[in-house]
Amino acid sequence: MSLKTLLFLFIRLAHTTLQIDQPSRSLVQTTVQVLQRSFQDPFAASWIVWEGSTPTAELLLGDLLDTITVNLRGSIPVQLNVQEAENQRRPWVRNVLLVDGYEAFAKLRSGLSLERNDFSGRYLIVINSAIDEPFVQKVFEDLWKMQIANVVLIGIVANKPRMWTYFPFSDGNCRQARLTQLSPDDELYPDKIASFHGCQLKVGSFETRPFTIMDRSVEGELRMTGFEGDLLDLLKAKLDFTTQIYEPENGEQWGYALQQNSTGLVRMIQEEEVDFGISCMGISVARNEVLKAGIAHYTTALVLAVPKGRPYTALEKLFHPFQVEVWWCIATVLLGSTIVIANVEQADEAIRNFVYGRGVQAPYLNLIRIFFSISMHRLPTRNFARTLLFYWIFFCFVIQSLYQGALYRYLQKDSTLPPSKSMAEIDRTDALYYVVESAERYYSSFPHRYQRVHHLPQEKNNIINRLRWMMHHPESTDVVMGALDHMAHHNHLYRRKGGFIDVCREFVSTYTVAIYYPKRSMLTQRFDWEIMMIQASGLMSYYINRYGDYDFFGKVNEASQPKKLSWEHLSAVFEFCGALLGLCGVIFVMEVVSDRYPSVRRVFWRLCCRGEIEDLELSL
Repeated sequence: MSLKTLLFLFIRLAHTTLQIDQPSRSLVQTTVQVLQRSFQDPFAASWIVWEGSTPTAELLLGDLLDTITVNLRGSIPVQLNVQEAENQRRPWVRNVLLVDGYEAFAKLRSGLSLERNDFSGRYLIVINSAIDEPFVQKVFEDLWKMQIANVVLIGIVANKPRMWTYFPFSDGNCRQARLTQLSPDDELYPDKIASFHGCQLKVGSFETRPFTIMDRSVEGELRMTGFEGDLLDLLKAKLDFTTQIYEPENGEQWGYALQQNSTGLVRMIQEEEVDFGISCMGISVARNEVLKAGIAHYTTALVLAVPKGRPYTALEKLFHPFQVEVWWCIATVLLGSTIVIANVEQADEAIRNFVYGRGVQAPYLNLIRIFFSISMHRLPTRNFARTLLFYWIFFCFVIQSLYQGALYRYLQKDSTLPPSKSMAEIDRTDALYYVVESAERYYSSFPHRYQRVHHLPQEKNNIINRLRWMMHHPESTDVVMGALDHMAHHNHLYRRKGGFIDVCREFVSTYTVAIYYPKRSMLTQRFDWEIMMIQASGLMSYYINRYGDYDFFGKVNEASQPKKLSWEHLSAVFEFCGALLGLCGVIFVMEVVSDRYPSVRRVFWRLCCRGEIEDLELSL
C-alpha cells in the first residue's frame, strides 16, 4: 500500500465520525467475511472503487469503506481508486465496487475496461441501500453482456444483508443470468462453466487437414474431425456442451489481425460472432493484441515441402555405383599403368620381354582387355610377367564384381538427386515459395525470398491441394510452406501410392497452436485447465499420430521383387555404343588417310602392331 493511500486513510479516520446503523454494520461484517475468504492473495491487491449518486451518498460510502478497511486489519492488500491505480502493470483480478444504487453502478460499470480489469477475475459489488431481486437481476444482466460471471452482489433486504450470484448456463437456461441467493456456507465463487448443461457454443473454424476436417455427410449439420476436432469432441464430452460451427465467408481462412477491419476467422472472434476459434491458429503478437489466446495445446514447426531432386541422366546412372573418389582412384591406376607401358616401350627388347613376356603383343590393348574381362591370346612365361598379370586380373576382378553388383541394385530403383536440405540450397534454384496469405510475414525480412513468394488460393485444404499438385508434377522446382503436420498427413494418404513428399530439414519457424477467444471471454481458464489434463494424459499425441506419417527421414520401403530393366535403366549403354561406333568411324577414316601419310601409318603400327613388326624383322 502506497504512502499516499495510507495518508488518505489516516485523514479520513481522524476527521470522520462514523454513524453506522445496525444494517450497515451487518453489511460491513458480511463484506469483510467475503473479502477475507475469497480475496486473499499475497501477491496481488484488491482494487476498490466507490461511486455515490449524490454527494451525501459519496460521504456515506467513504465511511463504509473506512469501516471495512479497519475491520480487515491488514489481512488483505487493497488498492484504492486514486491516481497510483492508473499505472498498474496488469489488469486487476480482484475488484470491489461500492455503490448506493443502479445509477452509480452503471457509471462504474462503464469505467471497466479490458486494459484495467480482468473480466474473468472475481468481482464483489456492495450496495449500501435496500434492494430487491429485479434490481439484482438488472445488474447481473448488465454484467453478463460484458461476460463478467464471477461476481457476488451484497445488498440489504428487510434490514439484513443478502448475497446473490448468477449462473449463465444451467438446465434449460442458456446464456441468461439465473439468480441464485447465497448463504455464508456456500461456495461464493464456484466454477460457473464446470458444466454447460447441454448449451450450445458457437465455434469458428475452417478445413485445414489434418488439424480440422469438416464432415458434411449429415444434411444440415457440419461436424468436425481432425486432431483438433477430436480435442473439441473431448472438451464437449467433459464440459457437456454442443457446438454450431461457423466458417469464414468467401473462403477466407485465418485472416489478418488488426485493431479495426480484421479479416477471416480473426474478425469473427474479435467481433464475438463466435465463442472461440480453433483451426491451426498459431500464437502471434498481432493476434494477441486483439484476441485472447488459450494455453498452447500443440507445438509444431513450419517447414517447406520440397520436390524430389531431378532424375539422374543415363550417363550419371553408369557412374552412380561408385563415388567420385573411387573413380578418381581407378583413373589414376589406369593412367599409371599407361605411363609404365609407355616407358617400357622405349626400352630395349630384353626389358620388354622381361616385363611383358616373350611374344606378348599390343600391351595397351591387353591392359584394356583384362580391365573389361576379355581373354588374352598369348600368356607370359616368366614369373615376374605372370605376377604383374595376376595383380592386374585380381584388381580388375574386384572392381568389376563390386561395380556390377552396385549397378544392378541402383538400376532397380528410380534414382534421383537428393532434395534440397536447406533454404540456402532452395535459394540457388529458381523455386517459388507458395504460402498462405497470412504467412508471408515469415519472409518479409528476406527480400530475395519475399519477391518469390506466391499466395495459395483461398480455398479449403489449400496446402494439402498444393502438395497433391506437387505429387503429380515432379518436374516443378517450386516449394510449399505449411505445418509439419500438413506434410505428414499427405504422406499418410499417399506414401504407399508413390506420392511421398520430402521436407526441407531447415525449419522456417516454430509454430505454437492454441484456441483463440474474444478478449472478454470467460471460457479461457476452464478450457485451459481441461486441455492441460488432456495433454498430461497423452491423448493429444495419440490424436495427432492418427492423422500423419512423421517418418520423413527414414528409409523408404523398396520393392520386394526385382523389376525388369527398362529403357530408362539401360539407355546409357546404348549411348556409349553409339559413341564408340562414332570413334570407330573416326579411326577408320584416319587409317584410310594414313595410306597417304607414312608418318601417321608408322604411329598406328607402333601403337597396335609393334610385336608383329618385330617378328617380321626377326624373320627377315
